[in-house]
Amino acid sequence: MSGPETAILAPMRYATLVVDRLRANAPFRADGRDVLLPWRQLRDRFAVEGVELNTRDVNADREVEFELHLDAQRRVGHPLSYAYLHEDAIVRPINGNLVELARYRKLFTSNEALIDHDHVVALDHPNDLAPRDVPDFKERDLFCVLVASNDALPRPDPRSLQQRRIEAIRYFEVQAPDRFALFGAGWDVPAAEPGPLGRVTRRVNEWRRRLAPDAPAAFPSWRGKVDHKHEVLDRARFSICYEDSRGSPGYLSGKIFDCLTSGCVPVYIGTAHSRPPIPEDCFIDGDQFRTPNEMLAFIERIDAGHFAMYQQGIREFLASAEAQRFTNAHWCETLVTRILADVQQA
Repeated sequence: MSGPETAILAPMRYATLVVDRLRANAPFRADGRDVLLPWRQLRDRFAVEGVELNTRDVNADREVEFELHLDAQRRVGHPLSYAYLHEDAIVRPINGNLVELARYRKLFTSNEALIDHDHVVALDHPNDLAPRDVPDFKERDLFCVLVASNDALPRPDPRSLQQRRIEAIRYFEVQAPDRFALFGAGWDVPAAEPGPLGRVTRRVNEWRRRLAPDAPAAFPSWRGKVDHKHEVLDRARFSICYEDSRGSPGYLSGKIFDCLTSGCVPVYIGTAHSRPPIPEDCFIDGDQFRTPNEMLAFIERIDAGHFAMYQQGIREFLASAEAQRFTNAHWCETLVTRILADVQQA
């Protein structure tokens, strides 16, 4: 009698993920904040199709089938190169440079000004939208928070929203300090400023802070850094949730989704979309307020019943088909299926 048949496995195919300065498969490692979860899931999804995704150094001695770049790169050497444009062009100008972008087989972006659904495919930032039990109005001990790093754009730009953040922070610190708390990295020093001079000033301020670590923080409302935003947002009723800038049409970072998945009602300012991607009953439009005083007056009138209506709207949206475009699963599936289909046709 013959022995059991031995399955013939197809040889592994290799692909390279190109990320600025990251080596040794660092983008796929588990980290305390789990910000790399989408990349680990993407690697797993490619593996299902028989493709091992590694950083360039790991694949140095292998025949690589294609490259996937995180943001557009100056060097595009592989004939089958693709790019996911994570950063807005305000932050990374090459992501809006049509000459540079033309070197790629396909691009994936939320920038509605670029999307043609052929060479440039619509793809939003990935988010973990798994449902969670969240506290209600009475269980939240923080009234209003702002969770963001003290960062500025690389260069001055009128679309920056950093000053809107600072205006809100300073207003609460003076007028309603007991109603507000600031969280995030870097607020122990003065507000970051854009451009080369701003970066130099920031380093000087950080150096001064190290020399006098017990000096009062530049922002009295600052409560320190957080590893997991949910640690704060699960406790807060409202969050001042402004994007870094009014970037390209369609841009939507994970900031608002951090609030929604915590059941925290965001006061949101961001970028215009051709069609609003999030229902109006899930957030408060910050652009309706002329001053922070108007904003505070508005949210102070929201009682437990009204807050519960916001939370119900959020739950319904996160469970809807419309929200799926913002999930990690959709992001992974779009990249894998569109890239591998194009590779097969090449």
